Amino acid sequence: MQHKFRVGQQLDLLPSYGSSNRRAGGCKVVSLLPFEGAKLQYRVQSTLESHQRIVSESDLRLPEQVV
Repeated sequence: MQHKFRVGQQLDLLPSYGSSNRRAGGCKVVSLLPFEGAKLQYRVQSTLESHQRIVSESDLRLPEQVV
C-alpha cells in the first residue's frame, strides 16, 4: 500500500471523541510509518499541541479551501 500524503504536507486533523479526546485542527506530517496490516499511519505535529501523535490516514484530510 502507498501513503496518500507526504512528509511536510499541511493537513486537517479530524477530531477523536474516543479515549484520546484529540482536537480537530491543522497539522503537519512529520513521518510516514510502515504499513502494519490494517491501516496506513503517520506521525503528525498538531498546530494546537506541543507533542506529536500517530494517526491513521482516515484521521487526516486535505485542508478545506476558502473561496
